[in-house]
Amino acid sequence: MHDPATKPVHLPAGSTSTAEKLCFDKTEFMKANFSVDEFLHKNRNAPSLEQLRDNLGVYLKGLRAAMIDLINEDYADFVNLSANLVGLDQSIETIQRPLEQFRSDIESIHDLIDENVSELRAQLEEKRQLREFKRSLQSLKKVYETIAKLQDLIDRKLSGDQPVQAVDLERAALDLIQLQFHEKHCSKHLNVDQQAKIRQLEEQLHQHLRRFFNDALGQARNSAPEHLERCLRIYITLNACGQAESAFREDVVAPYMSGVIGEQQLQNSPQGLAGIYSKILNFISLHMTDLLRLTLYSDKFPGFNFVVNSYWADVESRLELHMNSIFAPGNSEVFYVKYKCTRDFLAKIEELLASSGEQAVALYRQHKQTKSFEARWNLPVYFQICFQEIAGQFEAKLEPVLQDDTLNATNTDEKAYKLTTFNAAKEAMQRCWAEGVYLPEVFPKFYKLNVQIVLRLSRWITDAIAVSKGSSFAKSFTRHQLLIALHSDIRKLDAYLPELQQLIVQSVPADQRSKMFNDVLGKSMAALGDALGGHLSSIQNTLVELLIGECETENVRQVNDLPRLYRKTNREVPSRCSGYVEQMIRPLKAFAQQHESQLGTLVVEQILSEVASHITKAYFNVVSDVLTSVQKTEESLRRLRNVKSGGSGGSGAPPTQGSSAVMSDDDKIRVQLRVDVTAWKQELANLNFQASQIDKLSELTDMVEDSIKLRDTRSS
Repeated sequence: MHDPATKPVHLPAGSTSTAEKLCFDKTEFMKANFSVDEFLHKNRNAPSLEQLRDNLGVYLKGLRAAMIDLINEDYADFVNLSANLVGLDQSIETIQRPLEQFRSDIESIHDLIDENVSELRAQLEEKRQLREFKRSLQSLKKVYETIAKLQDLIDRKLSGDQPVQAVDLERAALDLIQLQFHEKHCSKHLNVDQQAKIRQLEEQLHQHLRRFFNDALGQARNSAPEHLERCLRIYITLNACGQAESAFREDVVAPYMSGVIGEQQLQNSPQGLAGIYSKILNFISLHMTDLLRLTLYSDKFPGFNFVVNSYWADVESRLELHMNSIFAPGNSEVFYVKYKCTRDFLAKIEELLASSGEQAVALYRQHKQTKSFEARWNLPVYFQICFQEIAGQFEAKLEPVLQDDTLNATNTDEKAYKLTTFNAAKEAMQRCWAEGVYLPEVFPKFYKLNVQIVLRLSRWITDAIAVSKGSSFAKSFTRHQLLIALHSDIRKLDAYLPELQQLIVQSVPADQRSKMFNDVLGKSMAALGDALGGHLSSIQNTLVELLIGECETENVRQVNDLPRLYRKTNREVPSRCSGYVEQMIRPLKAFAQQHESQLGTLVVEQILSEVASHITKAYFNVVSDVLTSVQKTEESLRRLRNVKSGGSGGSGAPPTQGSSAVMSDDDKIRVQLRVDVTAWKQELANLNFQASQIDKLSELTDMVEDSIKLRDTRSS
């Protein structure tokens, strides 16, 4: 039978036009994941269900026609297929029987092999157990022999009052090593008493070795280090370096340190904690010279670390237990002295270990007792105490914002600050890095305090500028003095920041000094400088506002009085400037004379330029109004004279030029304005200002000159 799904289905050529008119895609049925529900959901928007049904029927007819055509085309193959299958079952049965017999034979052979392998493995395991048992019996025999031999050696050679010989200890150590080796292989066959006997022999041997070690230390101090070398070699042979370190700590270090470390010894020490540390360090030269020469300064006896595991371990535990008052951070000055002295003490130990290599120093620093000792020093509390002292004294100078002694006007030292707050800020910053306060272990905190001091000062400067603008300002110093002192001190402090940066770099631990650190520190200092420098423009603007208030308000308005002074007063032709010009320029001159040395020529020029420009603008407006008013008045009088003379302009002609008697009042006003403006321009020139530097000055000059020219034109 043939399967229709194995061949592609082709619709007859005549059905192509019909398929093109279907309301669905016929390829959907060819998909491997075809789903009826999805097909209906996808074609739910067909014109109608009846049309969908009819189209499906048309497509079904096409499929049936294609199936019939396919059968007709391959009919011969279908017939031959059934003919070729005749007798196939008998052939299969003929081949099947020998194959099944062959498979049975193979399975029986596999079973036989598995049985032989299992039997062989069992015999090998039994042989291994017998071999282990034999070895255990041999080791057990050796254990009994070695126990007797070692016991006899200890009783004959090591016990008693006679001096212990190194050769006997070496023989006993070798026997003990052999005993321990055989014990591992027969531990299952040893009872509790035998194991206890072995432990007893070990203990006895270590006691005799410990006594010999102490005697060897004493002989080494008398220039006989041979026994010490042999003793250390025995400890290495027994892999008991830790027991040697423990013996040295208990028998040599502890008796010495018990009389050195204690609260009573600390109180009775003339040199205080430094004297205690000096005695502790003296122990090395007194009792450890030969020991360190053999173990620390050479590679002859590796595995020992008497400095850390014996000397430092005992010293550190006694400092924590019997002299814990040194860790109290209540008094910052006392704490600093004790901590600094302790750091010097630890540095000398590290210097001693450094001769053996960096690894020895690293092991010392990572030792649990070293970390415990460092943790006992409560550096955060110490910094908080320093913070309260430094920040408290500095904050006292900032609240209230302005005090009677804020400005020290009598200070003539150019390097000193005029304002006490700046002196307090510099003193606080320097104190952070001063000897007796700064500790490298809390460098980040002290640097952060430096930044906080500068930022707090910056905030105070903002408040001081705001107070200087207020109407309730009443101090022994003027607003100008305060602002100029602020400006001068800010520049001095900004110039001090590079020096402060160098001080910080010198104070930071050497292992932290790197290019990245210097770059970050430089950026931080630059940011602080920008924070301070931002106030300079604010101070200059405030000074400009104050000067404008002093120069402009009433003085410029006096220009409006000129018409009243010259109309119908028969005054002489003006040749001198009015008094208001001097009143406007006087504050500028005084400011330049008094404060140029403090602010600098460039800053003074910037301030005076802004003030003069502002005044000139107001002056320009007032002069323009006065000239306009004068021109209007003049035109009104001319029209009035024309009316009185019956329209003739003869009586209304302006007087001839050159005589004060015939110059009109309006012309005198114009001349006076020109004289005043010329004087104002000259005064500004005396202050080294060009006309182009002052806003509206050229326009003001041109305006008064144009008014005079207009009068001359009418006169001619």
